Amino acid sequence: MVHTINKRVCGFHCDAYGHVNNARYLEFFEEARWSALHDYDLVTKLHELQLQFFVVNVNVDFKKPVVTDDIATISTSLGNLKRKTISFFQTIEVSGQITTKAEVTFVLFDTQNNRAVTISDTLVSYFKPLENA
Repeated sequence: MVHTINKRVCGFHCDAYGHVNNARYLEFFEEARWSALHDYDLVTKLHELQLQFFVVNVNVDFKKPVVTDDIATISTSLGNLKRKTISFFQTIEVSGQITTKAEVTFVLFDTQNNRAVTISDTLVSYFKPLENA
């Protein structure tokens, strides 16, 4: 299921050209990811396993500008699952048009052993609610 949030773009999100500042896009995506993680109780489950999320790569494609007073719909879904990494695919849409796409890759970090863990089937199952069916 794709998780979505809506966010009104404010003037302080924008640069001198009137567009959302590129660094703010990362904040928008992060806010949407944390919303999804909390809504599916992933933060609690992983905290119990003493695991933390560490972002290791972000790729963003800017398609169209987002400006003040736009209502941005930010979607988050499960991306690629690899041996040590998981990614989320995220988009920002305004008025039904995709303005921005991102893939955010992270590791699950074992706070006891101070290292990234291998992504087991059990860990994958926690993220299944975000699978884009």
